Amino acid sequence: MIINSATIIYFSPTGTTKKVLHAIVEGMNMDNCNYIDLTLPNKRISNASPIHDDILIIGVPVYEERIPKMLYPFLISLKSSQKLVVLVAVYGNIGEGIVLNELKDITEKSGFKVVAAASFVGEHSFSTKKVPIAEGRPNHGDLIKAQDFGQKIMKKVQTINDLKEISLFIPEGNLPLMAKILPKNSARIFTKTPEADMSICNHCGVCVKLCPMSAIDKNTLKIKESQCIRCFSCVKKCSRKAREIIYKKKFLVTRILNAKNKEEKEPKIYL
Repeated sequence: MIINSATIIYFSPTGTTKKVLHAIVEGMNMDNCNYIDLTLPNKRISNASPIHDDILIIGVPVYEERIPKMLYPFLISLKSSQKLVVLVAVYGNIGEGIVLNELKDITEKSGFKVVAAASFVGEHSFSTKKVPIAEGRPNHGDLIKAQDFGQKIMKKVQTINDLKEISLFIPEGNLPLMAKILPKNSARIFTKTPEADMSICNHCGVCVKLCPMSAIDKNTLKIKESQCIRCFSCVKKCSRKAREIIYKKKFLVTRILNAKNKEEKEPKIYL
């Protein structure tokens, strides 16, 4: 098969998933690309348009071991007549969860053929200078591996003569006990809502503009607790450092995060 065009769909509040996908596309040497960024709410309000490009690439971060729930309506609206799809999950070095399995189930039900998949590591949303969790990732080595993954995708596609030949096995993901028993939005159990320090803030509005849930009031800069998903984009994108990540039950949370972050994990590729 010959691949000349791609649609790239991603959700990336802090930019890590976006970096990985751009590196994959660079490795594929694709010029004709259509990017659909689902990070902001106005991009998710309507159903997906039919995919006309030769291949679809979907990249999402792992939230509580699963696909971020606000993405489901858009993803299940995707439709295809036997188009190729590449699936990418980006997680904070702690748990890959079941995102690749969920994406495979959604896309296959929608008529896509999964040709490749991968999990990459990105800096954890909860990462701080005092408790660094995959800090700085994806790093240079990760992005080189992402480019190599892109090259391998193109080589595989070039050997395919019939879509019926495609069969990709993705191992069953693991849901730890904590993920099974904790309620949805459990990130709120471990971290406080990041309030703006108005003695530092210059009211530039970046946090309001970039919030993937439109949870920040543009006048008071207060965050609506019921909407906050603890992506901490408002913390990490603030040039003035007017907000910070504060753990609830700091000793316990810090101990858990450090214990789970002992091993530096590497990307996993499925071709």
